[in-house]
Amino acid sequence: MTDRIRSIRALVSGKVLPLCLALLLVCTPVAASATENYDIKQEVIDLVLNYHVSGVQLEDLDTESIETVIASLNDPYTEYLSSDRWQQFVDSMENNYIGIGIRVGSNEKGFFVIEVFQDTPAEKAGLLAGDYIVAVNGMKAEGMTLKELVGYITGTPGTSVTIAVDRSGETLELTVERSGIHVPPLTAELMEPGIGYVRVTSFSSDVDELFFEEMERLQEEGMKALILDLRNNPGGYLDSAGRMAALFVDDGVLIYARDRDGREQTYVMRNMNPLDIPVFILINEYSASASEVLAGSLQDHGVARLVGKTSYGKGSVQSLFHLSDGSVLKLTVQEYLTPKRRPVNLVGLEPDVVVHGDVPQLIAALQLAGEVNVNIKLDAESLTINGVPVLDRFSVIRENGRVYVPARVLAALVEGIATWDAETRSVLIRSAWVEAEYAVDSEGVLLRNGVSYIALNRFQTAFPSFAWIDEDGTVTLMEDGGK
Repeated sequence: MTDRIRSIRALVSGKVLPLCLALLLVCTPVAASATENYDIKQEVIDLVLNYHVSGVQLEDLDTESIETVIASLNDPYTEYLSSDRWQQFVDSMENNYIGIGIRVGSNEKGFFVIEVFQDTPAEKAGLLAGDYIVAVNGMKAEGMTLKELVGYITGTPGTSVTIAVDRSGETLELTVERSGIHVPPLTAELMEPGIGYVRVTSFSSDVDELFFEEMERLQEEGMKALILDLRNNPGGYLDSAGRMAALFVDDGVLIYARDRDGREQTYVMRNMNPLDIPVFILINEYSASASEVLAGSLQDHGVARLVGKTSYGKGSVQSLFHLSDGSVLKLTVQEYLTPKRRPVNLVGLEPDVVVHGDVPQLIAALQLAGEVNVNIKLDAESLTINGVPVLDRFSVIRENGRVYVPARVLAALVEGIATWDAETRSVLIRSAWVEAEYAVDSEGVLLRNGVSYIALNRFQTAFPSFAWIDEDGTVTLMEDGGK
């Protein structure tokens, strides 16, 4: 595996050509030709007229200001960035921010720490996943929005914030120094039996190197199949996505890109020794840009099956033009197609296996990847699947001595599907062996906020291979009785 990783690093570097930055940006080394006193608005107009993919003409532009020029294009991906906004943009693409190094969530009990990032001030100060944040700098968290809470925690590097947390009924006050934080762009774990699970949240410039390292580790631990989770991933550096794709493909096309004049450019991958394992890619309506490049390429090359929902449909390419005053124009210059020349823009990628719901999507991918008995444990702060913590969640209702779980989650556990019949107001769950109907007005079935819930004891009656435990606020759901 180490030799394969080294070959990918050597052969892909520079082979995906100059496509570089987030949301599919082309990093152009050529600044707009301008003197020190050149009018920035005119620079923008000239670049738009010369390079925008639409082939727009001067008479089509409102040239009153830079803002009106951009608005005339009706293009959400073309953007003028002042020097300050440009730095903020780069920081966001690299997952950099000023804070303490935690991921925060909320439930009916309040705000809690979902994750503490390694080697951060939060970890050094002793914050733990599962801590409930009750106050920040003496201000009670109750009544705050999540955005307000995060705003009070983040701030100027070198300054400190005091956070009061409830940990198992004990209140602790921890003082944490703020600093620059780099949020890890991926997590990787091995699920039993030998299925790698890698969730990529963005394509930062270092994600491909991290991906190679984690793939090597997972291979050494006995990985036999891979689930690559690209849900809610808005994109990032395309060369990172290209290198990741090349790990699984021998010589082949990554994408085709066409400019305003119909000229086509081919972006290729090079790998003499691709990794040969089953790959399943999770996508949803928020998987965009570089996520769609990676998923579409591996789908077209027959390397991966896509599971989930149709992706976002961001199939245009932007180029960065550095202007004479230090600002930047991010300009749409091309539209790209998959290796089979499928359009992506405004269309998205269709999954091979359509699954609705975050947890059902992951369960379905696990079952496709191998013979897996799925074991889910959910409490107020965390969800684990086959012992691995995941960010996905679902609601549990405890009412009148019964425990209710969403129908789609239960259907996925028994390798079935749940469909809604509006005429009979019922949920039909079909697996390969059993079919059961649950009318909303019947005992043990609830409809809350458009979601159907089924009581676990009633579900178990129709699907005896299913087992469950509800103990100390933790619900455990098991396929095949947990065997």
